[in-house]
Amino acid sequence: MERVKPDFSCRIDELVPLARLLRVSYVRDQADFQALLPADYTAAFLTDYDQRLAAADELEATSVQVAKRMVFTERIHQVYQQLPQALDFLAARVRRATPLTVPADRFGIEQARRARNHDDHPGLEAALKTLLQNIAANSAALAQRGQQPTDTQQLQDLYDSLVQETTAQGSQMSQQKGHTDDNMTVLNALYAPMKHLFDDGKALYARSDKAKYEDYTFAQLLKRVRRERNEQ
Repeated sequence: MERVKPDFSCRIDELVPLARLLRVSYVRDQADFQALLPADYTAAFLTDYDQRLAAADELEATSVQVAKRMVFTERIHQVYQQLPQALDFLAARVRRATPLTVPADRFGIEQARRARNHDDHPGLEAALKTLLQNIAANSAALAQRGQQPTDTQQLQDLYDSLVQETTAQGSQMSQQKGHTDDNMTVLNALYAPMKHLFDDGKALYARSDKAKYEDYTFAQLLKRVRRERNEQ
């Protein structure tokens, strides 16, 4: 499905402040707009504009969505940090354990290390799953070399955490894509009447009132939004 693209050429977080400034100018000049296009600039126009502005203002900030994704990333990072030593200890025991049902180099240890080092989450899940299966099949031989149930449980916990977090992260990112598309639809809906105000404001004032003309110039209003934000 094709993503919804913005109809406006500013940052997402700049559109609502820009819409508020434009609204102030329109309310001041409403009589001129009604004289220009009486069928379009009725009382219903401002009511509809305010509803679209309120809907856009209620959207969850992009920074909040990013923060949610960072929580998942941090949890997965914790799994990655704990894994190397657990694999080193297991590798030492696998090298000395006999008999084994699979060769030591096919046990899954090197595959897990490689997937971790390449940040390959699906590959790491698959390698750890194979590793745990091989530990279970060779538990007696490994126990003789010092592998404790707590050591195996640590690897199981790391595997379970990785599966849980990558699944949750994938779900959250899918939701965020849909959420972002929904947000963009709302923002584009707000920009539609704004575009009419820009175009009709220029028609009204480009040749007669430079100050008012700038109030309906996208670039000028955007400069004002950014200046006010910097001052704050």
